[in-house]
Amino acid sequence: MPKSIYDRGLLKPAQVATLQRVFDEACRSREAHPESAEAREIALTVLALHNAGMVDEEMLMETVCFRRPKSKTA
Repeated sequence: MPKSIYDRGLLKPAQVATLQRVFDEACRSREAHPESAEAREIALTVLALHNAGMVDEEMLMETVCFRRPKSKTA
């Protein structure tokens, strides 16, 4: 029997919705435009954390939204 698309590593609609909420909140809290380079970094971070097993929405929110962006002054 062929595997379902979800068994092959694709995200279920509920997972996509969770990741979108986390991304939107992180962009809002950091005042990052959703099309900006910072937003792309946020998206990559959210996906990496999720792929590493952090699937709880609250935990993702806390980790991503409260993570301090890198200082632009060095």
